Amino acid sequence: MNNVLCLSVFLALVYVRGLTWNFSSEVLVIFLVCVIMGALGSFRTTFPLWTCFVAFLLYPLSLVLVYVLDYVFGWS
Repeated sequence: MNNVLCLSVFLALVYVRGLTWNFSSEVLVIFLVCVIMGALGSFRTTFPLWTCFVAFLLYPLSLVLVYVLDYVFGWS
């Protein structure tokens, strides 16, 4: 939730000041990771061990996804 709040404040500052934005792929990946972990966290009151493996695997997956979006699809 902290990531979403900070990202929202940052995006609002960029919009209000009219700054150039070149980080669409990174923001999309952050948003996807927050949604996946938020969905796992909102449906459970206790967390089994397998949820930590999902969280750990999201990091290399996010790096690969940013690489693919930047260099394969040409997003900036």
